[in-house]
This record gives sequence, C-alpha cells and structure tokens, in this order.
Amino acid sequence: MARRRTSAYDGGVRVSVLDRLASAAASYHGLLVQCVLFVVIALAVYVVGRILVVPPLVRVVRARNRENQTLVDATDLYARVGLAAVAIVLATAAAGFGKAFQGSALVIAAATLALGVAGQDVIGNLVSGVFLVADPDFHVGDYIQWNATEGTVEKVDFRVTRVRTAAGETITVPNSQLTSNALVAPYAGEHYRVSETFGVRYDADVGMALRLAREAAEADDRILADPGPTVRASGFGSSSIDVVARYWVGDPTETPIADVRSAYVRRVTDVYAEHDLTLNPPSQTELSGRVALADAASDGVDDGTRVP
Repeated sequence: MARRRTSAYDGGVRVSVLDRLASAAASYHGLLVQCVLFVVIALAVYVVGRILVVPPLVRVVRARNRENQTLVDATDLYARVGLAAVAIVLATAAAGFGKAFQGSALVIAAATLALGVAGQDVIGNLVSGVFLVADPDFHVGDYIQWNATEGTVEKVDFRVTRVRTAAGETITVPNSQLTSNALVAPYAGEHYRVSETFGVRYDADVGMALRLAREAAEADDRILADPGPTVRASGFGSSSIDVVARYWVGDPTETPIADVRSAYVRRVTDVYAEHDLTLNPPSQTELSGRVALADAASDGVDDGTRVP
C-alpha cells in the first residue's frame, strides 16, 4: 500500500509540474510571437532599405556634390541610422509593442529628461556634426588649424572628427570644439603666400640685396609669376636692416610648401655669399675709451677704516 501511495504521489507531482510548464508556455506564447515578429519585420525593413533606398540616395548626393566627399559619407551614415530607426518603429508597431507605452507619458517624459541632462555633451556633438557636414567650406581632406593644433581632416562621424597631424598622429576631436572655435584653412585657396624675414648689414648694398632675393624667388618654377614675388625693406633692426620676402605658391594641397621654403632659403644664402652680403649679422657694440681704477689707500684714508 505504501508503494502505491508513493507512486501515485510522484505521478501527481509530475502532472503538476507539466501543467505549470504548459501554463507558463501558454502565457508567454503571445510575447514570444511578438518578439519573433519584431525581429523579422525590423530585419526585413532594414535589409530592403539598405538595398533599395540607401545606395540610390548616396549616388544622387555624390553626383550633385562630386567635390564634397564629407557630405557623401555623412549621407550614407545618416541614411543607415535613420533606416534603422524607421525599422525599429515599424517593427514595434507591427508587433503590438506600442500598447505597452500607452498611459506611460510621465515615465517617458522623465526618461527623456534624464537622457537629455546626462547626454547633453553627446547631443551637442551630434548637432555640431550636422553643422560641419552642412558647411560647404569644410571637407574631408582639408588641412585645418584651430587653437594650437593642426592637421588633415580624415573623417567626420556623429560625435567626433578624426584629424591626422603632420607627425602621423590621429586626433579624435569632439565636433563641438570645431564649431565653437575659429578654424583656419591655410591651403583652402588656389594660392598660398609664403613670407620670409631676414636681415642684411647696414653697410651692405640694400638695393642689390633686395634684387638678389627677388631673383632667387623667380628662379623657382613652383613660385608663381602672377602675382609675382616681392622683397622690401621693412624696418631698422638692432644690427641690420630687416627684409621681408613674400611669394605665392600655386595649388598648395599638391605643392610641398616646406620644400619650396627650404630651397628659397638655400638660394638666398648662396647668392648672398657670392656677392659678399651677410645675412642676419650678429649684434655687436663697439666700446672706446679708458677705464681707470682708483686705489682706496691713495685717497688718504688712514683712520683705520677699511673700505669694502
């Protein structure tokens, strides 16, 4: 009899556990169906959009803005993010999850406020990124200077802009820094002006010095003839006459400015040496006269007081 009761009890426990599992599966069946439907619809909308919407949109923007790769890249990025957002919204509505947010306006408002306060820097960088992309004078590949930093723009993302310095370093700059500070694009124009300052001795032939410096600039094919180079005496230094040479270089994005400047300095140095002209003479002061030293003992100091 004891064995029969134990077996009956075990059977009852098994039936109870199975009933609970079946009841749980039935209660969560609707939620599982909704989750599967959400994933399927979101993926379907995103894949179809990536195939049929994003590529044609990017091609249209590239065809109308061939010189603005920044806008093309940003269009591709923003289109993919916007497509993902649309896919999530449509999938949420189709799966019936929208009902869960009904009657919770206060909770949504509080969550929005909290996210806004916590992510104000991120939001500011996002907005700044949009302004940078929309700026017709700001492009990927531009050489820019701001504050004490300079480099070439490599990529503009949602939150940051990546800039490569002349030393090969990659700087990740928050977009808000680029929109809140003055940006200088020294090579954005068709020409770039280079200025060199040096000095010649006061007793030198200043006219010849100016002429030779101008001819040294005209001898380089990379220096433009129109506008032509100019060399002028700019003032009186402590030991020399200050001279400023200015010349223009065409296509600064392709011309190595540093090489042009180095070649010009070498030519001026060589031609001045050939004509016995001294560049930047050292400051020297000539003293004349005599210095006399008086002996304290010869001044009649004999009262025992020592002169320090």
